Amino acid sequence: MEKLVIILVSIALLILDNSLIPFFSIRGVYPSLLFVTAIAYSIVNRKEKAVFVGVVSGILQDIFFFNGFGVNSLLNLLLCLLANYIGVGIVKEKKLIPVISIFIITIMKYLGVFTVFYLADIEIQFSKSIIMGIYNSIIMFFVYKVVMNIYDDEYSKRRWRFK
Repeated sequence: MEKLVIILVSIALLILDNSLIPFFSIRGVYPSLLFVTAIAYSIVNRKEKAVFVGVVSGILQDIFFFNGFGVNSLLNLLLCLLANYIGVGIVKEKKLIPVISIFIITIMKYLGVFTVFYLADIEIQFSKSIIMGIYNSIIMFFVYKVVMNIYDDEYSKRRWRFK
């Protein structure tokens, strides 16, 4: 059931990413709600869930990524695993590390896309990654709290179950 919810929420975020969010662009750059939510979810959950959300979000982003199908899937998988690794060693209630992490992870993703496109002789502007990283960090500040509240509800329900 949880996997179905993740897929449905991811589809809804993808629709927002491609319909509403471009209206909030700065210099042609806008954040990715799907990517930010996937990273936030990966920080607060187990490795298996991070892999699942990374693959789902990557495949959905690849649908609209005509020149390099599969690039987002691989990068999101690896970056969600990295986010999960970061999440293991932090106090999850604090927002500073997730906000800084999404900035760095966004630049890493853009660097991965830039590398693949460079090898394929397709030109993109790497300088836009800084703006996207800042934008994603601002979004993470709000999204992380929502994801943490959902996670806290799930955790408190599991914690008080008696067998």
